[in-house]
Amino acid sequence: MKKLTSALLLFITSFFIFTSLNGCGDEDIVTNDPVTTTKGVFVLYEGSFGQPQSYDYGFIDVTTDSVYSNVYQNSNGGSALNSFPNGMILSGNELFISAQGTFGQPGSMYKINSTTNQLITSSPSIGNNPYNFAFANGNIYITNSGSDYVKVTDMNFGTVIDSLSVGFNPADILFAGGNVFVGKQTFTFENSLAVINASNQVSKIFFQGPPVSIALNSGKVYVSTFGYKKIFVVDASTALVVDSISTSVSQAGIGYLASGSAGTLYVLGTDTAFQYMQGVSMYKVDLVSKTIDPGFNVSVTGTDVIYGIDYDAAENKIYIAIAKGNNNGEVRVYDVSGTLLKSYTDIGGKYPRRFAFKY
Repeated sequence: MKKLTSALLLFITSFFIFTSLNGCGDEDIVTNDPVTTTKGVFVLYEGSFGQPQSYDYGFIDVTTDSVYSNVYQNSNGGSALNSFPNGMILSGNELFISAQGTFGQPGSMYKINSTTNQLITSSPSIGNNPYNFAFANGNIYITNSGSDYVKVTDMNFGTVIDSLSVGFNPADILFAGGNVFVGKQTFTFENSLAVINASNQVSKIFFQGPPVSIALNSGKVYVSTFGYKKIFVVDASTALVVDSISTSVSQAGIGYLASGSAGTLYVLGTDTAFQYMQGVSMYKVDLVSKTIDPGFNVSVTGTDVIYGIDYDAAENKIYIAIAKGNNNGEVRVYDVSGTLLKSYTDIGGKYPRRFAFKY
């Protein structure tokens, strides 16, 4: 059982732990004021502690093969996002972002025009440390990682409709089968996956470790528990554990999960204490055979770490974000067999974390 002070120390120090990468890429780094984004990939930077200019996002224009850096600041008169932006979802032409802010204090939510990148609306106070969010029942469900609440707001953050106690340090979240599923941070006081039904009633599923990452694939919710090599399978509609998958990753456990095509899951092997979203190897799991693809080999070397994974369903490609300490991060693009297609060796910001695909 960890003390809250340890959680605070973790939150502050976890952004200081990496340095540099060798790599090559032929992309152009572009700064423009304002930035117009059409077809490509948004990349959210978590940023570095005490560096407001690092809290932003970039954009990979796949038509011109250009990288636009600090898109929000360049498009909004130099205004920066709140500290440690972490959640990002593209819905229609609107880009939603959550930013945690200072640990134990209110954070912010943003709605942004995804073409002009100009702010539509924001809220400076949606609970303590809004970490991630999901759309459900016409509203937004926002995890507050610095407390034990999920806040429910309208789509413009104007009204807090409900405040739901789900257990300490809620983090990852998704909507599936009529239910909202809520994971936890690694330093939580309880190892529960919270389930919020259509009436906003909360139930819990308990595991042997913190359920730190959740992903949806083919009507099933897949859950990784930090420090363990097993993936649990939850039926999205009934919210019951129906199966589990034991993996043979070489690391101490499994952290971040990203859903691929039907029957495929990408998982991050991790050895690092308290950090489920960083590791050096990514695996491809066949959910039908419950096996790791032995021919799929994606990893990083040296002091680089994989800090984010996502699957581009439109182009059938895998994107990984690589943190390089106090230097700008990198994005690599792979096909589904694990062949490297492209490296954007300078993505224009520190600690790239999330992706959103615009086509």
